[in-house]
Amino acid sequence: MKLWKNGLFYTMEKEEETVSAVITDGEKIVAAGEEEELKKHYNKEITEEIDLNGETVFPGFVDSHLHLLWYGLSLARLNLNQSRSKKESIDKIRETVQHLAYDEWLFVEGYNENEWQDDPTPITRIDLDAISTHHPLLVRRIDYHNVVINTVLINKIGIKEGQIYDGGGEIQLNREGKITGVLKDEATNLAINAFPATTPKEQEEYLKLAIEDLWSKGITGAHSEDLHYFNGFEGTLKTFRDVIKEQKKPFRVHLLIHHKELKAYNHSAKSFLDGDPYIELGAMKIFYDGTVGSRTALMSQSYAGTVNNGLQIQADEDFVSLIKAARKAKLPVAIHILGDKAFEKVIATLREFPPMSGQLDRMIHTPWLSKELLKKAENLPLIFDVQPQFMSSDLPWALDVLGENHPPLVFAWKSIKDAGFQVAGSSDAPIEIPNPFYGIHSAVTRTVREATSKKRYFPEEELSVFEALSLYTIGSATAGYKENTRGKIKAGYISDFTILKKNPFMIKKEALDQIKVSKTVVGGIVVFQKNN
Repeated sequence: MKLWKNGLFYTMEKEEETVSAVITDGEKIVAAGEEEELKKHYNKEITEEIDLNGETVFPGFVDSHLHLLWYGLSLARLNLNQSRSKKESIDKIRETVQHLAYDEWLFVEGYNENEWQDDPTPITRIDLDAISTHHPLLVRRIDYHNVVINTVLINKIGIKEGQIYDGGGEIQLNREGKITGVLKDEATNLAINAFPATTPKEQEEYLKLAIEDLWSKGITGAHSEDLHYFNGFEGTLKTFRDVIKEQKKPFRVHLLIHHKELKAYNHSAKSFLDGDPYIELGAMKIFYDGTVGSRTALMSQSYAGTVNNGLQIQADEDFVSLIKAARKAKLPVAIHILGDKAFEKVIATLREFPPMSGQLDRMIHTPWLSKELLKKAENLPLIFDVQPQFMSSDLPWALDVLGENHPPLVFAWKSIKDAGFQVAGSSDAPIEIPNPFYGIHSAVTRTVREATSKKRYFPEEELSVFEALSLYTIGSATAGYKENTRGKIKAGYISDFTILKKNPFMIKKEALDQIKVSKTVVGGIVVFQKNN
């Protein structure tokens, strides 16, 4: 047994409850209390003592919604998510192209015109054509619902002038009916699927990159959706097994099942929550609408200056069929919802076709709501996966995009909790940097991180520090049906810890995003340690 001593362990049982020491035996916490008492009771069984030198310890943080392989891939590819101007973004692409073979393809991640300080107009094929007329180029927007491609790639995949995409997506045309190079939602697959598939070896490297980076951020597990986009259901699941178990990269993953992989799931020997402590399958994932940044979130009111209300990816009858298929497979559903109209339509269907007793359907994102909508959702078995960083990244530009008729509840985490729903916290990486303290900072301060203005957006929705920390501990444990074994520091719970250099309860709220991780522990093993 190990004695972890001289720490400040927040149990998360209730606010301010702490102990100074914990006994672990492999994967489990045996006891939590004061060092002297634990030594007296377990003295003969303690084989190792770890002195934490007064550092602050929480249950291992879990990101309840991200994309592990995509995140690893984004770490390996050219990524524009830190670029602050259009010129800088274009220059980075041009520089990368200069090092490619003559006709080599290039896939770029993470551009976000809303962060540009020089020119807020999106990248088009004209911009990319000016970089290269012989390299197929694809640049994916940070929200993953929009890509832009150059003429070379347009010709290679056979898109014709004036072509209309039918089926939950859009080939964007200008006023003259000419292709802009922008593809939205399901239409993005016309270009993405043309790129060579990643090899199993590459997938393993992406997953290792992601896990090691997440360890450094204090994250011990994640709920991820990867089983459709890389090597199919079985092939991608094998990647997780090979890396986490065979290559000994301990990390706890709860994997959503994309609805297009339901047939593969049904034909497999796998089951919902099969009891594996490191790799398990969760709800069936469905995309219902797009994003505000791409003007494809399905809203009740038109976007400012337009007659556009967004995009419904799943037609009504198709959505009902998907829900019925999930219920037949004895699965809850996890639904991507951005717009208020999308939320209204989704909950009406879920009320008609509820999950099995004890299951929770997951509402992913839901940043635009109203009291009336929450009232309509009352008593439904739901858990909300929220991304606090989106408030910091998307406001105030999203308010300008939606206009004065935007829904009244904006990133309404407090209202969701007060309506009686459980809430879990996440980053949606690679959309955002998966640093949980960036999310905690946003949830508590309601400010735009790194902005010169300290304006608080909709401060009535702010969370306390304890509530914000709960998103990544108790909330994520509940989302994974592990509320009795994870998310707390308590006897019988798993021995996963996030160990911090500073106590988030003892610093100014404005400094929460500056907290650094000292150690990350998974299953009683230190997997990351910050060098002083």
